[in-house]
Amino acid sequence: MGTSDGTGAFRIERDPFAKPDDCIVNVNDGSASVSSARLSGCTASSPSPASLSSLSLSSATVVGGNPATGTVTLTSAAPSGGLVVSLSSNNTTAATVPPSVTVPAGSTSATFTVSTNSVSNSQSSTIIASAGGITRSSTITVQTAFAAANGSISIVPGGNGNGRITSQPSGIDCTITGGNGTGNCRAFFPTGTVVRLDARAAAGSSFLGWRGLPGCSDPSKITVAAGTNISCQPGFALKQ
Repeated sequence: MGTSDGTGAFRIERDPFAKPDDCIVNVNDGSASVSSARLSGCTASSPSPASLSSLSLSSATVVGGNPATGTVTLTSAAPSGGLVVSLSSNNTTAATVPPSVTVPAGSTSATFTVSTNSVSNSQSSTIIASAGGITRSSTITVQTAFAAANGSISIVPGGNGNGRITSQPSGIDCTITGGNGTGNCRAFFPTGTVVRLDARAAAGSSFLGWRGLPGCSDPSKITVAAGTNISCQPGFALKQ
């Protein structure tokens, strides 16, 4: 008895099965009478052994000390006795995993725990899974509690002129003289804070505008991202 897929196609498997040959298939749609059909040129094949298809993590970024969940998925159902998937981490200072996880017989996936450690600086760990000659990997970033709650903005001096950069809310107060910056040219803000940067040229200089660095395309409204530094470069030039 075979079960059809969504298109109505199905496969009959029988062992032993001489090929090529004819086979008679009884088709029962639930009615009182059963229809039969002869199929010519039937061939026998063995199903492909299960191997690893993918590895995914429930979160790409976590605060150190908090766990994440990993999921391994196979190309087909695990055989009798299950299929063992080997696991490892390339940075156990940040994250560790069990040596392996077993996908139960008849199942196509299994989950495991990714344990993370408290770290002094944010860092990444690549989780590696292997089974059936196939290897897959996925990266998790382990952050400090401070990095998860804050981000920063930095002023990169530019041009040969003089000026001053301040921020709202306060934090940045950077004086630029001849292409060098002094004062508070980098400040931390809570994640999600929208920061406005103001540029004022000093006497004898003019402000030419901002260089469009990533994250700073509009210095009037910069959204601070967790554990990320956004660099902004103003251009001051001496008046001729």
